Amino acid sequence: MSAPQQPGYNAPVQGKSRVTAGLLNLFLGGIAAGDFYLGYMKIGAIRVAALVLGYVLMVIGGTSDSGVLLGIGYLLVLVVGIAALACAIMTFMGKWIYEKDANGVPTV
Repeated sequence: MSAPQQPGYNAPVQGKSRVTAGLLNLFLGGIAAGDFYLGYMKIGAIRVAALVLGYVLMVIGGTSDSGVLLGIGYLLVLVVGIAALACAIMTFMGKWIYEKDANGVPTV
């Protein structure tokens, strides 16, 4: 007689929701919430760092006489926003890295 198995033992792993990741990227894309949800920590950290750097440059540029830093800050924040929108679209479509999570499990 064999020992009883635990529920879920050898059950197939269910992937994370593509819709949830897409909505997180769409509404909280600046802080890379969808990337963190899927386990892409490096990409999320880069996007958050770029957003913070953009805001810091905007503050520094706004208090100085030169508008160059202010313009660079605005541009950087705009690029992060466009990247968030592009990532949301790719997540909904299941393209690029978003067809699987960071562990290689396909998103559903």
